[in-house]
Amino acid sequence: MVPAVKVFSLDGQFLRDIGRAGQGPGDISGAASGVGWIGDTLWIADRSRIQLFTTSERVPEVIQFTMPIPEEGTRLTPGRMLADGTLLAGRRSITDWRAWLTASSLPLRRLSRSGEVIDTLAVVDWSSNAVEYEADPGRPWLAIHPLKDLPTHGLNEYLTALRPDGSAVVQVARVNEDGTPPSFDILVIAIGGDTLLHRAVEYEPREVTSAMESRLADEFATMVVGDHISPSLRAPMSETTRSRRRRAARSAFWVPEYHPPVREVVAGTDGTIWLLREMREDRVDVWEIYDSDGTLVARVEVEQGRMFGKPWGPRLGIVLASRTEVWGTTFDEFSVPYIHRYRVDQTCAR
Repeated sequence: MVPAVKVFSLDGQFLRDIGRAGQGPGDISGAASGVGWIGDTLWIADRSRIQLFTTSERVPEVIQFTMPIPEEGTRLTPGRMLADGTLLAGRRSITDWRAWLTASSLPLRRLSRSGEVIDTLAVVDWSSNAVEYEADPGRPWLAIHPLKDLPTHGLNEYLTALRPDGSAVVQVARVNEDGTPPSFDILVIAIGGDTLLHRAVEYEPREVTSAMESRLADEFATMVVGDHISPSLRAPMSETTRSRRRRAARSAFWVPEYHPPVREVVAGTDGTIWLLREMREDRVDVWEIYDSDGTLVARVEVEQGRMFGKPWGPRLGIVLASRTEVWGTTFDEFSVPYIHRYRVDQTCAR
């Protein structure tokens, strides 16, 4: 939650800050929710706006609006800059959690800089995405299901990513679990609406074992009461209430018969598509790398690391990836963040 973009050299030396806490031009409200480059313009998104930094870091162009969407239970704000100067809407404010978490699908809208809807680039399928438990007697509450979770980085949309240059959306769309054979679709849609790639990938459904169900139920129960975070950051709550909510969350937890085939999508800087596959019993993350025509070219296994806030999260939060290197983040046991830069060894035999 640092209200600035921190600039480091490639050897990890801190150079300077861009932005500071505040609401004015050049300030950042809370923390940056998105950062990127369009040509030589740095854009920074915070809670309700995007600021465009070119020659002056203190006098940026500011794009700001709020658009209520009652049927989704959200308000749309500027989310991401696209290559042509238009915007991808961001859901920064949830006004009705039940409407949002129980929606079977959510449109991914492209907006003008003044907030008008230009078109819908894709529809994000997000059915059966919530667990309803009784937080207090007679007070039901909804939480995101671990197997239908939102990504750590990127668009904050389920199984959807934006190319770093803002030129296209990458998405795992329809999952045909009952097909012969079962398959899932990889879609790449240009921001102008053209479909650049539509490829079905066959897979073998993996059952959610009883051991995995029990593990996820325990982790979900600890998540809803905040056991996974530092006591100083938790909401005040008696141990009696905490225990009751754990039991309620665990008893309400459910799992599908099979794992979703893909957990997360990252769009590579070189046109590659990185897919985080099913959750494994040994907690090893398996990333599959596809080239721009949808052909599987490699696999990468991540065995160490942890993310902040979600016990079931991926070990490495991938921010940028290509065939040659990967940038990502992890947190240690004291919730201290680390930046990692990995070289991809393409000669590795495994």
